[in-house]
Amino acid sequence: MEALSESISYGIEIVFTHLRTQTVRLVVISINCKETFRSSFFKMNGYVGNLTSMQEEALKKLKEAVADVHRTSYDDYYYLRWLRAREFDVAKAEAMMRKNLAYRNKIGADTILENYKVPELIDKCYPRGYIGPDKDGCPVRYMPFKNLDLRGFAYSVKKSEILKFLTYIFEKDIKEMEELSKKTGKVIEKHCYILDIDGYTFQQATNKDSISLLNDIVKLYEGHYPERMKTAYFINTPMYFNVVLNLSKPFLSETTLKKFYIYGKDFKKALLNDIDAEILPKFLGGLRTDPDGNPTCESFINFGSLISPENYVLKNSVTSLKEEEGVSCIKVPRLSYRLVNIDVPDVNSTVEWVFETSTNDIAVGYYFQHENGKDLEELLSPERVSSHLVPESGTFICEKPGTYVLKFDNTYSWLSSKKVFYKIKVLPPNAATACDDSFE
Repeated sequence: MEALSESISYGIEIVFTHLRTQTVRLVVISINCKETFRSSFFKMNGYVGNLTSMQEEALKKLKEAVADVHRTSYDDYYYLRWLRAREFDVAKAEAMMRKNLAYRNKIGADTILENYKVPELIDKCYPRGYIGPDKDGCPVRYMPFKNLDLRGFAYSVKKSEILKFLTYIFEKDIKEMEELSKKTGKVIEKHCYILDIDGYTFQQATNKDSISLLNDIVKLYEGHYPERMKTAYFINTPMYFNVVLNLSKPFLSETTLKKFYIYGKDFKKALLNDIDAEILPKFLGGLRTDPDGNPTCESFINFGSLISPENYVLKNSVTSLKEEEGVSCIKVPRLSYRLVNIDVPDVNSTVEWVFETSTNDIAVGYYFQHENGKDLEELLSPERVSSHLVPESGTFICEKPGTYVLKFDNTYSWLSSKKVFYKIKVLPPNAATACDDSFE
């Protein structure tokens, strides 16, 4: 047994294997790891009443380091969340905690529940719903992605306003944890999310503006609400979900990723294992309905709505793409299409594109060209987009090198040719910024 103290093998790799409506399988493999990285994963897990002597010492040092900002509400549970988030590195935990305090002071987080009024557009269009506690007493929030119009928000509302709204939502969850702690007589410090991907299109998921805002949301949560996630259930995930998840992985900690559970259509049993049927809405597999019998429970779930382009009040602040340097132009005749080849030299490179049309919409698709130069493998089926209203952008992580193709499709238009202005960029692997403390 002493030999085990020298080196420990552990690890979890999530391999997404969609079998139509079958749950994505989780495959556990072994990865070599030094004992110095054990922290919260072995024996003592870094929670109150379950600490190693090293962790006890780190807790003491962190309290001393931030004594100047200590509040009576900062108990051991509070300090340990910051320590676990930084693997009990006291200096990193202190830096993370101080940045959080600066952010909270800047945004007024301590009084946000009393003083903040949700803007009308956000309140109407941002999908969300609080379901209730799970079997362990942790709050459960439901979020349907179908009408999560992140691009629409990017053109309609300042990013700071969206992040303030989400800070408000996270603070509501923490308040609910405090109430449930009083009710149950035990400390509740984590919450759960049910993230419903049904109806969330590939075009929505890979839009560059959507990805940028989503990653800012992830950084807000990771940087200011560490160790609050108990479980995230991703349900109704499409075949391309692993591609979408990869776009946010650089901003997610390994600890958070291990709390993700990925399901296709076969998710109801898993939810019922953790949430009582009387609390879980009927459309998610439970028994709960609205008082009028509505199984979608719209009395406490806001399913949101797509934002109309007429609300794109920030659109005019965006420079027309055709006025920028390095822009290419292509004319697509009526009843025709044009292909733009993109050479990708390395595995896991990221292709980013942005385009606009001078008049009317156009369909865009994304493909991989096989070595024979003829066969195109469809990665993103052509979808009509309103690129004449706002620039349309997209991002794709390339799992293999080779030639990728953007298809501008105008075959549906009998009368109008389209002039397309576009820019394409290929980023090397790992070009995205890794998860850190940079978000303020």
